[in-house]
Amino acid sequence: MAAMLTIKDLRTSFKQAGKKLTVIEGVSLSVEPGETVGVVGESGCGKSVTSMSIMQLLGRNVEMTGSIRFQEQELLSLSDKQMQAIRGNQVAMIFQEPMTSLNPLHPIGKQISEPLRRHLGLSKQEAKDKTVQLLGQVGIPRAEEIFSEYPHQLSGGMRQRVMIAMAMSCSPKLLIADEPTTALDVTIQAQILELMKKVRNEQGTSILLITHDLGVVAEMCHRVIVMYAGQIVEEATVGQLFDDPKHPYTRGLLKSMPSVNINQERLDAIPGAVPLLSEMPAGCRFAPRCASVMDICREKNPELLPVSDTQKCRCWLYREEEGQ
Repeated sequence: MAAMLTIKDLRTSFKQAGKKLTVIEGVSLSVEPGETVGVVGESGCGKSVTSMSIMQLLGRNVEMTGSIRFQEQELLSLSDKQMQAIRGNQVAMIFQEPMTSLNPLHPIGKQISEPLRRHLGLSKQEAKDKTVQLLGQVGIPRAEEIFSEYPHQLSGGMRQRVMIAMAMSCSPKLLIADEPTTALDVTIQAQILELMKKVRNEQGTSILLITHDLGVVAEMCHRVIVMYAGQIVEEATVGQLFDDPKHPYTRGLLKSMPSVNINQERLDAIPGAVPLLSEMPAGCRFAPRCASVMDICREKNPELLPVSDTQKCRCWLYREEEGQ
């Protein structure tokens, strides 16, 4: 069976003041039908820009090369109008902050029913009935009343449920979720994750889940992509990522997680910060923050190469250990 989404050698650059800043460099990944793939990393690693590149929502001052294929169709060669027919219909996105993603001037019902009328050709009444049904399915009480209310009248958890109802309205084949639970308390977060699992299991939806929360990854994902400074540094199954992480950055992320099994006064932290786009190091991009740095790390950026059938790593240290 063909992959639902295949990205090959994606390079996304922004043009500013006559200069070109490359944010995503050489990213390749795939999402199989019914699979959930997590994309993790610190803020500024390129996770959200990757998702916005797929949806082609980055505006005019952007240049993208490589390939983004959805169900064997090349998205980078489509016109704006052709992309609009796919966006929100076959590929949908849950944005990080629902308050800025929902239109404050329109009632909830109108915002959900509009894509139903546009993509599915439903009448006004049919779209309303379907919208009320969707609001009920995502656990929103008083669905009939909520239909006529505005975003500011709802809590953060309710707004995020509205975003999920909107994303799922046309039964998309691929759902891109960008930090869908970041602003929510843990109880609501658990409910939202259960809701996304239900959607995946009942409709066979593929999910690309962008998060910095490794607990969410453990709960939701089959495979994980670890990004750093616009590149993939590790790719693994969820089991491999937690049991046998290869890249020092992945290990650092895992060590920075609090654990109920270990009594520690302070959490481990990775020193430094993600480099600025204009100040990328010459060699490995993680070298300035890495405790295991070697001379070659400062000179050459390693390639992302397989270390097993299901795991890849971009690290000179691993090759030294294996004698490669």
